[in-house]
Amino acid sequence: MPTNKKEELIFGIAICLIMVFFMGLLNISIHLGGFNLESIKTTFIAFPVTFIIAFILENLIIGRINHALLHKFVSKTDSKNAYILFNCFFIVTFMSLIMTIIGGFLGGDNAQTIFSEFFIRWPRNFCAAFFLNILVAGPVSRIILRLIQKNNVALNTSLANDSKN
Repeated sequence: MPTNKKEELIFGIAICLIMVFFMGLLNISIHLGGFNLESIKTTFIAFPVTFIIAFILENLIIGRINHALLHKFVSKTDSKNAYILFNCFFIVTFMSLIMTIIGGFLGGDNAQTIFSEFFIRWPRNFCAAFFLNILVAGPVSRIILRLIQKNNVALNTSLANDSKN
């Protein structure tokens, strides 16, 4: 897990990139009637704006709610896996709620369509996002973080050895 603000930022960007791209691809493919070249192209076009919105929401609003809930449900004596699971559950719940609505507007739907289809779209988005986070985005982001931390340790060791010589 991240040990400082720089690592938190890198970890957050990695998870957000993966989640936004694949959730966008899922929803755009459904909206366009299937997975095809057009849905991939549209996903890449929509990605920058969607990523910025999701990253800002997660860092300014959802992250704070998540942090407060984690302290209520997970103690320091609980396992790392309990922390990861609750973290994923809270983030996915709130982000999928908000992004289902925002995604509808970004996709060109009117408010009536978004809210009339909310209870079809949101459960699908929640389930897809939860499993994407648990099985892909979380593990990949933790691997990236471990590589960065390992590289930092090697760099710090090298610098310490150079300063001794």
